[in-house]
Amino acid sequence: MRVDTPLALGPRPRSAGFPKESRLLKRRAFKNVYGVGRRLHGRRFVVFAAASATGGMRLGITATKKVGDAVVRNRLKRQVREIYRNWRAARENNPAGGLELVVNVTERAREAPFATLREELEGLLSRASGARP
Repeated sequence: MRVDTPLALGPRPRSAGFPKESRLLKRRAFKNVYGVGRRLHGRRFVVFAAASATGGMRLGITATKKVGDAVVRNRLKRQVREIYRNWRAARENNPAGGLELVVNVTERAREAPFATLREELEGLLSRASGARP
């Protein structure tokens, strides 16, 4: 028996998606963040942060072949996106302003558990945005 009723009543919660407007896509944008941005080092990530001309927050992710094969690189990039989405959603009431971020994944991230990656990257993102972790 099929029932056509909505799963939840009330307004839908805001999506924590990762739309195109929130991504750095062009090489020029990455080079700009590398050139003028602040660099924050962690054991598994290097985060570059620069002020954004558009006023919004945008993210770019890089993982070189030193990190691993395509499967490993894509898994790590998915994890970084998920950490970023949750971090950004948690900071919705306290926005960081216009910020462009580039996260470089290092080889050490390959074997680390997700909880460790999340803890480190959230701390780096908070430092990059000027807030305390």
